[in-house]
Amino acid sequence: MKKWKLLIVLFIFISCSPKDRIMEGDLAFKSVEVFNYYNLDQKNINKWENILDSIRQIKDPSRNDLDLLEYFDNLKKYKVIDSPWVRVMFNDSVKIVYFDEADYKLLKPYVSHDLVNNNRKVTLKMNIEVRDESIYYCKQLLSIKKAKGKPILVSSRIFNASS
Repeated sequence: MKKWKLLIVLFIFISCSPKDRIMEGDLAFKSVEVFNYYNLDQKNINKWENILDSIRQIKDPSRNDLDLLEYFDNLKKYKVIDSPWVRVMFNDSVKIVYFDEADYKLLKPYVSHDLVNNNRKVTLKMNIEVRDESIYYCKQLLSIKKAKGKPILVSSRIFNASS
């Protein structure tokens, strides 16, 4: 029996890459959101690409311009530019977590105003692949738990790619 337990633990350890983590956090909401190309048609994607290209041509770009370029470059680099996402509060920090379409559809019913009105929060348990300090990708949504409690509401800023 001990050999089986050891084999199972070893299998789990080997099957998870060093960048994979089982993480649990609460859905968080922000009134003004950053975005990616998820659900945009090609015409609007092209418009954004043109805007980004014009920003790249600026001789002395502002810090905000550079942050915007870095944000979109990272989305492309880590292949989440058109992935759906949500904000999740992990311990003391809010991160954007990207999902595949199937797992994201499971989260769509949880809307901030409904949760606020009903004093509910949603806790997610996920197998997360950390692709970069600001790019968290949910490889597997392990559980969704709705419980009594205040949902996480994050203050808004004009642009902030990481929180």
